[in-house]
Amino acid sequence: MVERINTTAAMVAHMAPSRSTTPDQLARLIDVHLGELREVLPNWTLAPSPVAGRGVFATRDIAAGELIFRERALVVGPTARKGSQLNTCVCCHRLLGAKQFLCPHRCTLPVCGECADSEAHHNECAHFQRWQPKDLSEECKELLPTGEPVDVVNPLSLRILTAVRVFYLSKEQRALVDAMQANAERGYRQEIIKAAQCFRKFPTTDKPFMDQLFRVVGVLNTNAFEAPCRVDGHESLLRGLFPLTAIMNHECTPNASHYFENGRLAVVRAARDIPKGGEITTTYTKILWSNLTRGIFLKMTKYFVCNCDRCNDNSENGTYLSALFCREQGCKGLVIPVQTKTLQPDWRCLSCENVFPHAKMARYQDFALNTINNRINTCSVRDMIHFINELCPRFCPPSNYVLIEAKLNVIWRMTRIGAEEYTPEELAHKDRYREEILAILHKLGAGECTLKKLINEEIQ
Repeated sequence: MVERINTTAAMVAHMAPSRSTTPDQLARLIDVHLGELREVLPNWTLAPSPVAGRGVFATRDIAAGELIFRERALVVGPTARKGSQLNTCVCCHRLLGAKQFLCPHRCTLPVCGECADSEAHHNECAHFQRWQPKDLSEECKELLPTGEPVDVVNPLSLRILTAVRVFYLSKEQRALVDAMQANAERGYRQEIIKAAQCFRKFPTTDKPFMDQLFRVVGVLNTNAFEAPCRVDGHESLLRGLFPLTAIMNHECTPNASHYFENGRLAVVRAARDIPKGGEITTTYTKILWSNLTRGIFLKMTKYFVCNCDRCNDNSENGTYLSALFCREQGCKGLVIPVQTKTLQPDWRCLSCENVFPHAKMARYQDFALNTINNRINTCSVRDMIHFINELCPRFCPPSNYVLIEAKLNVIWRMTRIGAEEYTPEELAHKDRYREEILAILHKLGAGECTLKKLINEEIQ
């Protein structure tokens, strides 16, 4: 039974702060959260980490491929990302009709008829009604050719839904949320302010509520994962909070990997052998990104600089994911960053040894990135294969991470459910791309990582 909360003041009282959580209390909260998924003798434990505060550690030797833990999402909601199908039910995640799909109770959330009157939707629906959401369907006056009104979803109010749902969790679940790290990013407050503008009576002057909401949004933006969910053939991305998975610290080539089952269950397995007492790590970035790209992402979104072995090797175990072609006339060598401790390194050619400033090579990398991404977004699979094989070698080394991402895109598009038929030649190109990427993962020492399993179609 979902506890019903009828006022904003009740929401704040419901979210009693517990940020002084001790390690033992955190472990107990995690155990309660895992419920029946917790093993009697788990092969992991929580402990202080030399990497960042606290982490997950092996209580015994763990073999590559072995299950470490499974975890249900504490709270989930829509990502409301640009380009996503917003006419997806916020409760059961089914694809809704194209015309009238908003809640009949005028909370302006997309919801199916079955979920509109459900207990799960009641609290969020009532609070959105009290905040008096602006009806974009009326304001935009978007009409079908037949003259029928079109329902319009505001992605800003939709994204705040996950944070609102946190207020309805149980006491122990809320304590677990409040025990989690939250980066105090000014952009998070802007996210709330923009969401508030979607309502006529959002409690922006209620400081205790706004402070608590800011804290919750910070926890979600710091720790939540985007997980794919498939219902009746419709795939959407959910925003889920998996606390134990989020506690694992980062390593650019981690010894554990995670994947999600239908958006609501995280599965964590050992990617390599992990010795007793070793810290169990995951990655906060894409494993095939270059050193520089990962470094920028971690600095801008996670507020730390990684110092792992891979980040300190400018060749990245000989994969040369950062490499660009030399700009010196007549030289066909590879240029890679010289320094590993800066986000603006000099670049040196491995053949002619000329050194180029970062600004020049960054423009070259941006050109490759934009050119390839534009093709990914507009080309058919057949055209993309031709582009990768015939045109990319003129301006981008085959090892560059952007070109690797393009090859991955071809693989995903050719293996997804309902994909069109392809010629033997096209399938051979896909197989070649797969072998190339598997070779890179092997050089990186990625072991039985999730990407390898996806490429080999061992998981979906």
